[in-house]
Amino acid sequence: MIFWNQVDGSFWLFISVFVCVQATSYRIGTIQFPGPGFLPFWAGILLGSLSIILIITNILKKKEEKITNLWKGTEWGKICLVLLSLYIYSILLTKVGYLITTFGLMIILFGIKGKPKLWIQGLSALLTVLMTYVIFYFGLKVLLPKGVLGF
Repeated sequence: MIFWNQVDGSFWLFISVFVCVQATSYRIGTIQFPGPGFLPFWAGILLGSLSIILIITNILKKKEEKITNLWKGTEWGKICLVLLSLYIYSILLTKVGYLITTFGLMIILFGIKGKPKLWIQGLSALLTVLMTYVIFYFGLKVLLPKGVLGF
């Protein structure tokens, strides 16, 4: 049994009870006619159920698990490169446009993930950009930044 799992489960169980109690102060309603407290109430029920499952499974565990170093082997250079590229992406998105900026970001991210050939990175980035453009622009009617290309 891990002590901190018990603490985590108890904390989230307390939060779920609090959310459910607060949601009952509003009208919960039914599935056909949900009220303003419907979603918070059922979200609290789900969170409480998962918390109880965490507590019970933790109690039923027989042995203490060894806590490992989560940061061992972390490639900090790649993490910093991803964060930097996302920051630059957010700055350039409105100026350069969705298509070009997202294509560049995908090239960088696919290159960080592994070291595939450049043409595979480019083709994967192009397919990703085109698919997301079609889904968001044509399917969901989201206005994406046009930038220098004008579309």
